[in-house]
Amino acid sequence: MSEPPNKKRKTILDFFRRKEKGKKIPAENLNSKKELIQNQEMANCPNSVKDKVIGNPGSEENGSKTTQDSSQAITSGASTSLAKPSVDGNSMLGSTSVRSEVIRSDSQNSDYSDGDPTLQNSPDLFDSETNDVSAPGIPERKPSQKQDDSLWKGKSLAGLNRKPTFMNPLPPLKSQSDHHVLFKVPHTYNSIYPPIPHPHHYSDKWDSYHVRMPCSHQSDFPYNHKIRRRWEIIESAFKKPIPGPMELADAICKYNTKMTEKNFQILYHFCIDILSNAERRHFFENTLPKMIKLALSLPNLITQPIPLLKRNRSKSITMSQEQVACLLANAFFCTFPRRNARGKASEYFNYPSINFSSLYDGDPFYQPIKLEKLKCIFHYFRRVTTKMPAGVVTFTRQSLDNFPDWKNLETKLTDIHVSAEGTIEDDGDGLLQVDFANKYLGGGVLGMGAVQEEIRFLICPEMLVTRLFTECLEKNESLIMMGCERFSNYSGYAGKFEWSGDFVDQTERDAWGRLYTDVIAIDALVIREHSHQFRLGSVIRELNKAYSGFYSRSHSPGSSIPLPAVCTGNWGCGAFGGDKQLKALIQMMAATMARREVCYYTFDDKLLRDEMFDIHTYLTKTNCLGIGNILTLIEQYGKKIAGSKQTKKSMSLFQYIPRVFDGTLENTDSEPDSPEYQRSDSREMQFESANETGKPKIQRTESQDYKADTP
Repeated sequence: MSEPPNKKRKTILDFFRRKEKGKKIPAENLNSKKELIQNQEMANCPNSVKDKVIGNPGSEENGSKTTQDSSQAITSGASTSLAKPSVDGNSMLGSTSVRSEVIRSDSQNSDYSDGDPTLQNSPDLFDSETNDVSAPGIPERKPSQKQDDSLWKGKSLAGLNRKPTFMNPLPPLKSQSDHHVLFKVPHTYNSIYPPIPHPHHYSDKWDSYHVRMPCSHQSDFPYNHKIRRRWEIIESAFKKPIPGPMELADAICKYNTKMTEKNFQILYHFCIDILSNAERRHFFENTLPKMIKLALSLPNLITQPIPLLKRNRSKSITMSQEQVACLLANAFFCTFPRRNARGKASEYFNYPSINFSSLYDGDPFYQPIKLEKLKCIFHYFRRVTTKMPAGVVTFTRQSLDNFPDWKNLETKLTDIHVSAEGTIEDDGDGLLQVDFANKYLGGGVLGMGAVQEEIRFLICPEMLVTRLFTECLEKNESLIMMGCERFSNYSGYAGKFEWSGDFVDQTERDAWGRLYTDVIAIDALVIREHSHQFRLGSVIRELNKAYSGFYSRSHSPGSSIPLPAVCTGNWGCGAFGGDKQLKALIQMMAATMARREVCYYTFDDKLLRDEMFDIHTYLTKTNCLGIGNILTLIEQYGKKIAGSKQTKKSMSLFQYIPRVFDGTLENTDSEPDSPEYQRSDSREMQFESANETGKPKIQRTESQDYKADTP
């Protein structure tokens, strides 16, 4: 809620104080400490700035300036410990990253609370003691850019099947029971005029099967001891001009009463310290008013209820890019009801968060990655409020009931293209691009996460809208995002992620107006013990998950038109703990059964590139094996390395497979065709090595329904 001017001046001053975290100041030293900090801060300020901030009795403007005036005065006169980025004349934000020394603080873990389902059972993407988003095994730089002379192996990139060359003609766009179109059809794409919302007048459903909209007539809110419609309060909050970040925070707090000024420290710092004076003026005078207008157009742009994409049901939603921008503008202003509660009893516990409040909260010196994320978000809104895209996007939840009988398949692997250079988003044009997803879509994109999925959602912000209506994915499900536009470039990775300027997406569009960019979100298992991922149940779970994403319902088995190749990489590795060789082989097997080729980028891992090509050549030419036999070999390898770290180090999966057949293993009685080899029953109880108490440890061998933690 709004604070009086004096309180705001104190908040600005307090914001620039460099307090040492994690230490309590004795009460007797508190006043002297504050006085010392204030003196240090104001030492280098011009007298005019001191007058405005402190309130010199001799100044005619004592206490009369707005937050924007004060913030500009401070940033122009006071020195700060974070360097201001240089401003590129062709972009909104400077590309220089903002970094600070990470100091231990146990109190800055608000984005990783136990009540947030997005982060439960997740891999350790950050150091809980330092809030460092990096983790062992995760690179901190973007992979090398693919060049014309980059070394690749397998099938040529140009020879892979891709859109729009290989695709079935699109049927006429229309709403059906499993496909909801939020605009008027029939529709023909026009690059100037966005689709017309349908129906003409707003209709609403306030229930557990649809998104609860802030503009709903049933969305009530207690205000000044009275029950009022939430939308009236939201409209009232933005009637007055918003000249600075604190006024913006005040407006948001009017309909989010549990939020206070403390929840906006990242936003304050971004607007005051990171944006230049010109950038800040442009945002608050031009971009923000257009964003407010866009957000308040919600009942005119989203005129029909948005269905929730619930678990165990296939369903699609098609909407215009303008409608997506409207929904994201409301997420920016945190208007969506019932989405801030993250407890297990809350209605949307099984959904990712959508309001951007978690992106504004925190300490900028401990969470500088959020400042880079805000650059992506601010740039997106500047672009769409300058020229609204007129295209269309489709989001499809794909839930499968029937899967291949993996153990008994004799199908041979399809072709692959494998390269150490290049990325999925830069070099996967027209291919089915894989999002290494969290089962809660977007993962830590609104928190501290900045690996493959989070980065993709930041450079293509339209993907963020999936968090509004997509329930967490089950083991047999995936989410397909079709037509999402890319707006930003980036550099770095994980803790070194940086926004690096504008990106103009030149991808062609289909007849509906969607870009030929199909991204499939599939979540991998989190591996706690290396050998466990080779167990039959775990491998089949990953095969089914990958297949659920690669499979196309619209493509008939007898069609002569091939499906686009899968463009992927080290899915489920890094923070998730997956074995790169195993995950590569699993994706090749799943793509084969989905009738797709594979384009694989190894993230600068040249050894993996060579090993993948060699094993693919071995399994398809040297010793041609079907998928069922490959799966048996994976299971055997897992049993061989179980409990033996030395075996894992001395022999990888790709080394093991040919050794089974060339006689170089010590014991070859367990090769697939050997009569001595018998598959253990899925419910067999096995004794393992004795535990510390000396008692035998019993473990049940998992079935195909084996449940492991997923992020």
